[in-house]
Amino acid sequence: MPKHRDILLLHAIKDLSADRDVLAIYLSGSLAKGNFDDYSDIDLHTVVIRERKAAYLKGKMQRANGWGNAAFHEDHHSSSPYIVTHYDTFVKVDSWYHSPEEVVPSIWMKEIEIRHDPFNIVSQVVEASADIAYKSTVEEVELWRGKLLAFIHETYRAVMRGERLYARSNLDKVRWHIVHGWYMEMGEHLDGSYGAWTKMEGKRSKLDEKKLNLLNEWGSDRNPSEIMKTMGKMIPEFLRLNKCLSMLMDIEPNEDLIKKMIKMAT
Repeated sequence: MPKHRDILLLHAIKDLSADRDVLAIYLSGSLAKGNFDDYSDIDLHTVVIRERKAAYLKGKMQRANGWGNAAFHEDHHSSSPYIVTHYDTFVKVDSWYHSPEEVVPSIWMKEIEIRHDPFNIVSQVVEASADIAYKSTVEEVELWRGKLLAFIHETYRAVMRGERLYARSNLDKVRWHIVHGWYMEMGEHLDGSYGAWTKMEGKRSKLDEKKLNLLNEWGSDRNPSEIMKTMGKMIPEFLRLNKCLSMLMDIEPNEDLIKKMIKMAT
């Protein structure tokens, strides 16, 4: 797979860099950070002239088809800024298209790999991003604990209704939000989208052995009593994190209210 991935990336870079309307090309994700493995995909970003962006979005599927033998595509609506293409070599490419003003300094631009930047558009953004550090906010912590309480309640409702798959889905969101709390406690930002479990386990995880063991203990089948039992196991860690993060943010932990809300669903 790595060999096929390298060949596919070479084809894509060669194609895009030869286009006069392409201003820059860079990689993000695991390939850029250096923590990739045999199964890592290609996160490919292309900066194009603003006036031509709509045309690139409209033709993004046809463009990706030219880089290799495409098996199928995701997210290929003409207005979507990206397309996910799966090739017959099991390599996946997420290709994004941006106009120059959309490429701005952020924590995400600190760990990219520039592959084509003749006008120094991306290199300037990378330089401006160097001193940006992630720091959780009061709003993020308050949203976090509100979401956790909501998913605890929704898990209980689903169990009571006999909606076992929905109950497990909500239980998984309780588990994910606790991991999000761990990352805030460590001063780390999540390397993935909302609800995604990528890089949270395995060799690329930032979690210590104790936390990974807790995740293993918090498994559950479709049995309603097991779902509720597993949720109960997670509550002490939620309460600990709420107290810790509230102290870090210098806000009220509202522990009595939170315990009251939890008691309604346990």
